[in-house]
Amino acid sequence: MKSKLGLVLVTVACAALASCGDKGAPKGQVVAKVGKDEVTVLDLQSEMAGYRAPNAKVRKAAEQQALSLIVQRKILAEAAKKEKIDKSPEYARQEERANEVLLVRTWEEQLVKAVPPPSPEEVQKFVAEHPDLYAAHKVIGIDALRFSPAQDPGVLEALRPLDTLEQVAALLTARKIPFANGAGEIDALSVDPRFVEQLLKLPPNEVFVAPQGNVVLVGRVREIKTVPAPSNVANKHAADYLRATRVREAVGRRFGAAIAAAQKDVKYNKGYEPPKPPAKGAAPAGKVAPPAKAAPAAPATATPG
Repeated sequence: MKSKLGLVLVTVACAALASCGDKGAPKGQVVAKVGKDEVTVLDLQSEMAGYRAPNAKVRKAAEQQALSLIVQRKILAEAAKKEKIDKSPEYARQEERANEVLLVRTWEEQLVKAVPPPSPEEVQKFVAEHPDLYAAHKVIGIDALRFSPAQDPGVLEALRPLDTLEQVAALLTARKIPFANGAGEIDALSVDPRFVEQLLKLPPNEVFVAPQGNVVLVGRVREIKTVPAPSNVANKHAADYLRATRVREAVGRRFGAAIAAAQKDVKYNKGYEPPKPPAKGAAPAGKVAPPAKAAPAAPATATPG
């Protein structure tokens, strides 16, 4: 009797601890199971989105946090289904939008992967052709102000005849448009090379206008310093810039072709038609080109201090 009782007790203990060869425990590439759903190593890697940890301990902690988020999301998603949230019209709209965004993003990622890196010869050629970025790397000190034209779109047109920052500040003040001003620097390696080229061609004290998304930067060059870039920095920057440019062009071609091919078949309700393209020779929307002056291309980053 004692031996049978002992056997029963051991069996019960194993069941309680779930540590005696549980056949349902995740194995191999499955890191967790939530009901019938499996969370795989690939799911975990995708959740971490290319995160790179400084050491194994930090990596493990990040994995545990990411896995916890996945598990909680799956639990809540299943609970939402029981509440029939997935049957609501709002969910259907959001699901369709999310699927469209995911399709476009995945296609874009595939196009990006297909673009090869530039050759060493191409990199060296680009470095040699752009001394102001590398051998004679420029750091451009500017006086500038920034504002949002959203509340008064007509202000962009009003900037055209102005010649000084003081005039621009007076105009913005008169129109009650908030703005920030101050000194700053533009590192040639942190902006579009075309922007650097145009800045260096400006006459002394010439005011330039550079749209930056929803903000407009108006500035003038205060000083130009030459700080040669090390060859390793120059080569990496040139390689990254060339590949990014080719990626942008490749994605633009494929996306542009797809849109152009299907756009003619799109039907709009009256009053919702897209605006007509600007007349040939007109300044593009968001660009300000004062008469007899060329507005530099918008910088990637040019923030006054």
